[in-house]
Amino acid sequence: MRRVFVAGLAVFSLAVVASGASPADRVPAEPAAHPAWIGELRIGARTMLTELRFTSDQRTLRGAVAYPERGEEDVPMSDISSTPGRVRFTWRDGTGQLAFDGRMSHGLLSGRVRSVNESGILRLAPIVHLDRAAEERFTGYYEMSPGHLLSITSFPFGPVSLDYRSGQVRALYASSPTQLFAGPAFQAPVPVVVRADLSRDAKTGAPALRWEDSTVGHATVGLKLDLPREEVRFSNGDVALAGTLVLPRGKGPHPAIVRIHGAGGQTRRNTVDGFFAYHGVAYLSFDKRGTGKSTGDWREVGLRDLADDVLAAVAFLRRRSDIDGSRIGIEAGSEGGWIAPLVATRDPDIAFIILKSCPVLDYIPEVLNEVEENAKVRGLNPESIAAALAFKQRTLTMLQEGAALHDESWEEFRRFVQSHQAESWFPVVRESLDRNTFEHKKTYLMSQIMTRQLWGRITMPVLALYGGHDTNVPAAKNVEALKAELTRAHNPDCTITVFPTADHDGFETKHARLTATEMRYLDRLIPGVFDAELDWVLKRIAAQ
Repeated sequence: MRRVFVAGLAVFSLAVVASGASPADRVPAEPAAHPAWIGELRIGARTMLTELRFTSDQRTLRGAVAYPERGEEDVPMSDISSTPGRVRFTWRDGTGQLAFDGRMSHGLLSGRVRSVNESGILRLAPIVHLDRAAEERFTGYYEMSPGHLLSITSFPFGPVSLDYRSGQVRALYASSPTQLFAGPAFQAPVPVVVRADLSRDAKTGAPALRWEDSTVGHATVGLKLDLPREEVRFSNGDVALAGTLVLPRGKGPHPAIVRIHGAGGQTRRNTVDGFFAYHGVAYLSFDKRGTGKSTGDWREVGLRDLADDVLAAVAFLRRRSDIDGSRIGIEAGSEGGWIAPLVATRDPDIAFIILKSCPVLDYIPEVLNEVEENAKVRGLNPESIAAALAFKQRTLTMLQEGAALHDESWEEFRRFVQSHQAESWFPVVRESLDRNTFEHKKTYLMSQIMTRQLWGRITMPVLALYGGHDTNVPAAKNVEALKAELTRAHNPDCTITVFPTADHDGFETKHARLTATEMRYLDRLIPGVFDAELDWVLKRIAAQ
């Protein structure tokens, strides 16, 4: 289960210092003289994100081709020829020998790619690689107009923009230390559609972002928000936890939200802390134990310990004079849904709960739910689905009872799995025979507490958001379970919304099962989802 989400300022287009030359003006006449390019190769039925890298000394020009989404080693070029406005080379990938003949046009490098049996197009834009300090100058929240925010967040693969009004999400690529660009979809770098220029506001000296989207037809300029951000530390026993608290401007005490992580080694990185702080709600996100600057190891603990970490964060906020301790809510994403009810039942003063693509079913039923929905999406027939579910139910139960902890029970587990490996449905259940794999330990740790029944004791306001195309946490059974349990709790304030076209991360999709290329070509998160969540939170805060 995975997971990627100051008043009174006007439009400042007249107050921004000019940003200088366009990216095309800085590209050398010979394409190979520029060290890095990114774009797409379309050949046959394949569409692949592609990078070119060139290096040279006084006598030798070298190059390499890379396919970033494959995670493979760079492939060296051969027969490189570079002249003004043109570059040619060959390389070999898994399909055989390919040859490229490209020319410069309007700042882009494009041309034909040919193999023995196929031909296609390779089109690329020049890029520079930013160091951490240069990238951090872009990151933050910008007010493009009153109430309209756009953020740039650093991810391991580079900066990503998010428009909170339209939901548009774009991977950004640097053409200079002060200029970024983006293509027509999430991770499609060409053709270049968006250009973002960072400068300083001529009047205030504040960082200013000029954002030009050719599909809109005009540019807008926003100043970076100067929101108070604090590096904070607190502890849960001998585990030291570190995070970032983003505060609204103005005098407190402020209402607040504590983020609950989803699966894996997640850090404090998020895309909503400044959004909430801009609207008057403090937001605390911390590094999960064993990540970032936090000690401990999330892989060695179960749900109760992870809930204790969140409770420690809530207690830390309640000790602060600038936070209203009676108006602290929790926001859980994905697997955080198993932690949220533990937190709320142990601290009944939690003001509200937000669930985003979260399981309510207990761990084993939810894994079976995921297997069933993925089997349906893959087109398995009912008999195969039933057989796959029966197999998975058995292996999960064995792991819950400690099959990976004891030699005799592990041998029984191994024989049972091996006896089904030839079944046509086996790839859907993904059962490993590596005794030391983390997934086996995770099943044991996560399945020891039955969390669904805890929702039957929760009476504070609950907002639950789900996607109709989510195959990680399929919505239907979780919505049914949440309604049943909150009815049993006589919860007076529960809002459940299923966005029919949303996937697990909130992206708008046409169908549930996406290829790698289709995922790169996603365009936006569900429009209006941020405002819907914010409105719900502000109404609950106002009523308390």
